[in-house]
Amino acid sequence: MVEQSLKEVVKAMCKAYPGGREAMAGALGMSVTQFNNNLYEKNGCRFFEVAELEAMEDISGTAELADYFAKRRGALLVDVPKLEDLDQVELFNKAMKTAAMRGHVDQVINLALEDGVIDEAEADEIRHYHRKHLSAREEEVKSILAVFGRRKPKRE
Repeated sequence: MVEQSLKEVVKAMCKAYPGGREAMAGALGMSVTQFNNNLYEKNGCRFFEVAELEAMEDISGTAELADYFAKRRGALLVDVPKLEDLDQVELFNKAMKTAAMRGHVDQVINLALEDGVIDEAEADEIRHYHRKHLSAREEEVKSILAVFGRRKPKRE
């Protein structure tokens, strides 16, 4: 399985941020040269500190870093549903999204099996979309429980 590196995570966060790497460097109070030196560990510069990586994730509005660490530990990153946004229409929308994601996983598997063998790149692609499907399903179930769950009354 090909693992994503922290350098790739940083590049993905920069790509997601308007203005890219230059804007990200500025938002962190660095020059582009300093940013690149940190990214590529050149000219005696160390890689970014965890606080800087977290700041990049916040600035970019992504979950790239959290997803990297979840994958590293074999865990699944799932968004916590916002209760104020949940109603039956939203639950239906989540169910449709989950079903579509499962269908996409099945399509990727089907395409990979056309030659009768799943190579490592195809396996990585299958894992990628499978994780997205599982994450969507977990969010859907949590949302259903949040909307319809009842707590037992406390006994006195």
